[in-house]
Amino acid sequence: MTNSNPSTLAPKFTTEPLTEQCQTVCARGEHALVGVSPGNSYFSEERLTELLGWAASQFRHVDVMIPDSAQLHTWLALGYAPGRARRKAYGEASRIYNRVTRAWQAVGAPDDVVFGLHRLSEIEVRPAYRSLLRRAEDAVADDVETRESYYRVVRQVLRNHLNGADPTEAQTAEAARYLIAETPFLVDTPQVMEVAESTAIYQHRVEFIDRIYAEQTPLRRQEQQAFVVVRPVS
Repeated sequence: MTNSNPSTLAPKFTTEPLTEQCQTVCARGEHALVGVSPGNSYFSEERLTELLGWAASQFRHVDVMIPDSAQLHTWLALGYAPGRARRKAYGEASRIYNRVTRAWQAVGAPDDVVFGLHRLSEIEVRPAYRSLLRRAEDAVADDVETRESYYRVVRQVLRNHLNGADPTEAQTAEAARYLIAETPFLVDTPQVMEVAESTAIYQHRVEFIDRIYAEQTPLRRQEQQAFVVVRPVS
């Protein structure tokens, strides 16, 4: 799908589907789920406008998901008291929620492109999400290699906050819950968001995601679930 409205034309992006099936699902242009991380400098308003403009030119339905409740686990891992961690996560999520809203308005997408903006805290009550989350939790708990692939990612994130110091095992386990909370959208967004098929969009490759799509974990993605790395052309 390509929308002809010039206002949706964004700077060029490169796309890297993780598998041939990902390429097939993405090319049909039915639904994109764009994950936007609070506190990540990559997601400036300008970049979001470019990215959403690109998505609107490629997909009939674009949803943005802000992992507000998932980010709480990062702050808890860093020693924030629960109340302060919730306030910090909520504040950062609110700022990027407003940034995404302004970016979509700036895109001026055609009326036939469906757009949704969601907080994870609103989605996580859905039975489909909760069922998939339990599967992700079990996979991380029961499979050592899967667990380590998640832990390696969050250890680096925590080191950045800890001035290079290694996090404890407890800190790592807590912070990994952020990634576990996002996993349902990597294996079966169609079930969670009630769409026929979906392409998850992110700006770089991540080891634990690569392993899921290479079928190297107990987690199995639904056939109509794709993942595509989308990077701006420099």
